[in-house]
Order: sequence, then C-alpha cells, then structure tokens
Amino acid sequence: MQLPDLEMFTTGATDPEGARYRIMAALESAAREFHRSRLYPGLGDLIELASVLETVRDNREQYATVLPRKLTGVDFEHKSLQFETTPADPGQIQQMFELIDWALPSLKKITEEGVAMFDFVDANLSINVVGIMPIYRDEGYAFVADRRDAVLHVLRYEMSIFSDKDDKYRALKTVEIESRTIDAVIMAPEDVKLQLIERHRDLPNPATYLVDTDLDFPFDATILPVAKRKLMKHLIS
Repeated sequence: MQLPDLEMFTTGATDPEGARYRIMAALESAAREFHRSRLYPGLGDLIELASVLETVRDNREQYATVLPRKLTGVDFEHKSLQFETTPADPGQIQQMFELIDWALPSLKKITEEGVAMFDFVDANLSINVVGIMPIYRDEGYAFVADRRDAVLHVLRYEMSIFSDKDDKYRALKTVEIESRTIDAVIMAPEDVKLQLIERHRDLPNPATYLVDTDLDFPFDATILPVAKRKLMKHLIS
C-alpha cells in the first residue's frame, strides 16, 4: 500500500499537478485497504500525517521562512518539520500551503473512516478473564480469536514503561507462542492456561485474558492491533 507522506508535500511545490496526482493515488490506496477491512499499518500513519500537516498549516507564518526547503527529518514529539538550509522561494512556499489546504480535507475524511472502523472493531471485541486474576498483571497471556481462519492465537504479553524528559509512556509487547483450533479453546480456556503454566514455569500464576469477536476481519492488519490496544487500555484502567 502506497501512503501519502510528508515529502510529497515538501517537495511537491515544484510540481503541484504531479504532487496532487501522487497524493490522491496514495489516499485512494489507503481507502481501498480500509474498504477491505485492513486498518494497519495505514491508519496510524495517516493519523500522524494529518496531525503534522494541521500543525504546519496552523503555524503557517512560522514555517513561511523555511518551506519548501528539502525535508531532512520530522520531530513527531513536537509535530514539527526539520529542513536543510537552502533558501526558500516565496512562490514555492505558497504552492506548498495550497497543496496542504487542498489535501487535508480528503486526508481527514479517509482518516476518519479508518478511525470509525477502529471504533467498530474495538466495540466488537470482548475481553474476559481466564481463571483467577493475580495482583501482578504486567505479564501474562492473551488468547486472541481469529474468526477468519478459525484459530485462536496464544500470545504472551509484557507491559513496559519508558519515559522521555517530559512524560512516561506504556507499551505492550506481544509474542505469539502457538495457535490452536478456536472452538477447543473457547470451550475450555482454563485448560489452556494450566498447560501454559506447566510449560512456562517462569509465570506460575499468569494474568490471562480471552479476547473474542464475531468479526470475520483480517487478523494481522486489523483484529490483532485493535486487540492489543484494547488489552493495554484494560490493563492500565
């Protein structure tokens, strides 16, 4: 899937017509993926791009002295762009902002479609505790249903905390350790948990969750990433 990126905007001022064609083709590619119920990796990238472009547009005067110099990097933390020290041309600056103004409505519309699908999937995922829940929940197992392939993926998860100079963040790391026929696990998830305890002695009393859904959506591109975010939200609540 070809996604629109910042360079299409920062270099597109020299060829606005060609840039519009490339950006629209990339947006249509993202929309096709959403229509196939495939959310990732496109959704996260589109949300970030829309956020950065809105920030650039809203700080037009600040960037007017540097755009459209060649893009050398992106500071996602502060939603700012980094450029080389090539003098800017006022005409190209104007073209740059016209390109952003033209693309943002379509970009936001497609992004909103993806977010709506994310919310739909999230609402149709259930999380249920398997067995007795321990006090320590930062490590454990998640059984995630894949209705399309009729299997249940057994994941081991670990919640970690990392920080920068301003704040602390949480991340959820998962590793798939096996997959099983979905009906067998749904009927007796506690038995699977006991087998995992026998096999992996470093987690003698693991927090274990069953994440189920009736949706027949792609697992890797949609169900899994939404399930991971829902599980992380559940863990920190």
